[in-house]
Amino acid sequence: MTEPHSPFDAASLANKLRSRPRQRWELAGFRESAVLLPLIVPEPGHNPDLLFIVRTASLPTHAGQVAFPGGKREPSDHSLDHTALRESHEELGIVADHVELLGQLDDMPTPMGFNITPVVGLLHGPIQLSPNQGEVAATFTVPLYDLPGLYRAAGQAEWKGHLYTMHEFSHPTHRIWGATAAMTLQLLHLLGLVPFSGRAPAAIR
Repeated sequence: MTEPHSPFDAASLANKLRSRPRQRWELAGFRESAVLLPLIVPEPGHNPDLLFIVRTASLPTHAGQVAFPGGKREPSDHSLDHTALRESHEELGIVADHVELLGQLDDMPTPMGFNITPVVGLLHGPIQLSPNQGEVAATFTVPLYDLPGLYRAAGQAEWKGHLYTMHEFSHPTHRIWGATAAMTLQLLHLLGLVPFSGRAPAAIR
């Protein structure tokens, strides 16, 4: 795959995430939740990989789907960043102190009634994961700068009268689609790697 014109700059991405007007949604009947988009730098000087999980087939929601580690906000979570870090530790054994939080993407409401806050975090490898077998069937990483070449539009879907565009990344062994693909696309857009930012959060309400 073609390398980017300049190496990954975590400080620049953090500045973009924190200085932009982030879309935050409070939707009646939707459950607050958060996920961590873990950018893992495998070795010093290398560009990061993006870590994904495959959820187990026995879960009540999102069974068998490719996702980011995360889940519902609990009353004890003092912030949605905390939710993303807590869930990542419970699902993968990622230690919160090892994650450098860079900022948040736009909220992502889903047809399942979740309003997801995507939290972008940087980790320096090597990373030892301990997947919770009750929730995580597998994990895999994709080099961040390979993802634009895997993208394809996946048509439109309708929910409660609202049309929205579906997105997909054609990984050789896993289908990255739905909200996970839309979050990934927005991250790539902020990095200047794709010309569009993915599904507008207003599309599902």
